[in-house]
Amino acid sequence: MGRTLTLFAYKLQFFFGPAFRGRFGPLAYLALILIFLPSGFGFGAGLGTTVKAADPTTAIGILAAPLAGLLAVGLLYSLGAGVTAHASEFDFFLTANVRPRQYLVADLLFQLISLLGAGGLAAGVAAVAMTVTMGQPVYAAAPLFGLLVVYEFFVLMTAQVLVILRVRYPKAPVRLVTIALLILSLLPSAGLADPAFPVRFAGLPIPATAFASLGLAVLRGAAWPLVDVLLAIVWGGGIALAWYVLSDTYIVHGLRPTMSAGFGQVDMGSRMEIQRHLTARLGGVTTRVRFRPEQGGDTSLMTRLHLVRIWRDGSFVYIAILAVVVILSSGFGAGGGSATGAVTVTQILTLLMGILAMNWAFYERENLWIVLTTAKPPGAYFRGLMLSFAAISLVATTGYIAFLSATRSVRLPIESLALPIAAPIASAFVATALLTRIKVKPSAFSFAVLGIFFLVSLGGFMGGLAAQAAVVAARSFGVFAAEAQATVLVGFLLALTSFGLWIVTRLAASFRL
Repeated sequence: MGRTLTLFAYKLQFFFGPAFRGRFGPLAYLALILIFLPSGFGFGAGLGTTVKAADPTTAIGILAAPLAGLLAVGLLYSLGAGVTAHASEFDFFLTANVRPRQYLVADLLFQLISLLGAGGLAAGVAAVAMTVTMGQPVYAAAPLFGLLVVYEFFVLMTAQVLVILRVRYPKAPVRLVTIALLILSLLPSAGLADPAFPVRFAGLPIPATAFASLGLAVLRGAAWPLVDVLLAIVWGGGIALAWYVLSDTYIVHGLRPTMSAGFGQVDMGSRMEIQRHLTARLGGVTTRVRFRPEQGGDTSLMTRLHLVRIWRDGSFVYIAILAVVVILSSGFGAGGGSATGAVTVTQILTLLMGILAMNWAFYERENLWIVLTTAKPPGAYFRGLMLSFAAISLVATTGYIAFLSATRSVRLPIESLALPIAAPIASAFVATALLTRIKVKPSAFSFAVLGIFFLVSLGGFMGGLAAQAAVVAARSFGVFAAEAQATVLVGFLLALTSFGLWIVTRLAASFRL
């Protein structure tokens, strides 16, 4: 047990230590955690309102959908690493007299505590919002949060079991089975999107349904169903038993370093290695997209340059996976066809802008000496950066709208669509403007990192809400309201884009490397 605790403490100190030892101590870390509290409260209140108005079967399905999404994320994680390990652990710990089970226990605890440290407070606020919305006392959020923690531990243990099986039986189709389970784990949400879906998942004995039934009992102040209690015990006990049997298997040769830096940090050497790996794997696809410098003007040239760079360096893989998961979960979810789904998608789209901005700040900023030594000013470069950010996010918005059109009979009103359409342009403008002024060091978690994510998200929502206000005001045109709203929205988007390009050009004129 002593070795397990030593490993666990080392992982925690390595991961969270830099965030607490920075210039401002833990303030930047705490500020990042607090930013997500309003989102957690809004999610919990919206979910609680939906559950309150639903019948028991539908309510179980609504609660099971996000739980199934968590399992899908865990399965997706098991396809990659599944175990968090730093390169130093291979040198000092995995070569010592440490049993595989001791290491896996430490890793399980580390993953659980890391998740709680990053999003536990927001999840707790969401649990409080759900219980208050359902008319239950605040302390009822404690057992609800406890169920979530137990379920998350079940997901992490499942991911480890799949990793162990993959390493122990390299010729077995473990990855194919994991992919099949990943697809099946997303199906419970399909029943919410389409009432005619042939399978009613609320009655199936799957983990998400069992824990959702227990959560519904907490929210409604009812006794826990004995069948679901037994079902949760069977699933949890079965995975725990499988983990115990397999956890002493030697798997060091099948692991690879996945944790290269602490919370909010980036290890450039490790990132370059990942970049080479992605480029080698995706080269057959990415090299088919050609960059033609002889076509178009300066802004068009720089826009295509950034799009090709993002495509070829593998960033689009992470962006595409995140966008697909969000579109599916928001579109299939109970609020997918309402303004709630649009707000959720908008929040993730602004997060995508923050990720792209951070990637540029970490890896591309130092390359601007090439641009700055040319005869022309860097305005076209940053205009292209803004347009490339907006284009990527608008593609995700288009996918969301197309998905809703294919799966929902009720169309979202144009005032609701104005938010996810205008927010990408506004967030791209804010992100590019910030990048002309903020210099971020990849080796430290700072308020600059925090500011980029916060201001990009805030700017995106402000732009989207302004577009909504303009579209709502166009209702006064009576019988021509729909046409007027569409015209106003297009005009607003063009004006916002033009204003953003003008501001970015002025800021770029005084850019310093």
